[in-house]
Amino acid sequence: MSMFSTKRFEEEGAVSPYGENGVGTTIIAHGVRVEGDFTSKGDVQIEGDVQGHVETGGMLTVGPQAKLTADVRAESAVIAGSLEGNLTVASHLDLKATAKIAGDVTCETASIESGASLNGKVAIGTASAPKSTAKTRVDRVQVEDEETEQ
Repeated sequence: MSMFSTKRFEEEGAVSPYGENGVGTTIIAHGVRVEGDFTSKGDVQIEGDVQGHVETGGMLTVGPQAKLTADVRAESAVIAGSLEGNLTVASHLDLKATAKIAGDVTCETASIESGASLNGKVAIGTASAPKSTAKTRVDRVQVEDEETEQ
């Protein structure tokens, strides 16, 4: 048995940290800086700084203190930090109140909390289709907190 085999977890009756497809979660911790192209088949959690290109076949989670200067592609995403670059999400995008995005966003479905900032073109309804066939297109979105407007 190899040192990194998931068989050990199955034999011991434990839950594998590698998920159903045998691929684990990659964590870029707060205080860590990554530059260049970053690709993962599994989930990715970013709490630090990333510059370049990020692609994951799983869930991308960007923490509230994370800073990305990158073009990003993911199966699904939860964004709470800042992203400067284009974001393409194949399924669902969840923007938290602390999210700040400067770039174009394409996704199948989205939820945006009050307070999130998004400056760029948005195409919701077809993440994999060319931009010209997008069902919804918004040139600029600014979500304001209703409580502070009073």
